[in-house]
Amino acid sequence: MVNALDLQSFILRARVLKLYRQALKIAHRAPPQARGELKQSIRQEIEKNSECKDKQKIRYLISEGLERIKQLDEMLDMQGH
Repeated sequence: MVNALDLQSFILRARVLKLYRQALKIAHRAPPQARGELKQSIRQEIEKNSECKDKQKIRYLISEGLERIKQLDEMLDMQGH
């Protein structure tokens, strides 16, 4: 039997996937020697919280992730990448 998601869970899942894609896209701008490790740590963070079912915690983790990729993006801009 397929697990059916309610609308709110579906939307949160889509936001997590969008966050993951954004993070990987920004990580691709990192210097080549750091890129692999950065992508691996992004994946580990997503997987670490993949079993979370608490919607409020998921929203918090999304906002935390957005802030972290914003900081990464700014840091890479300052370094000229």
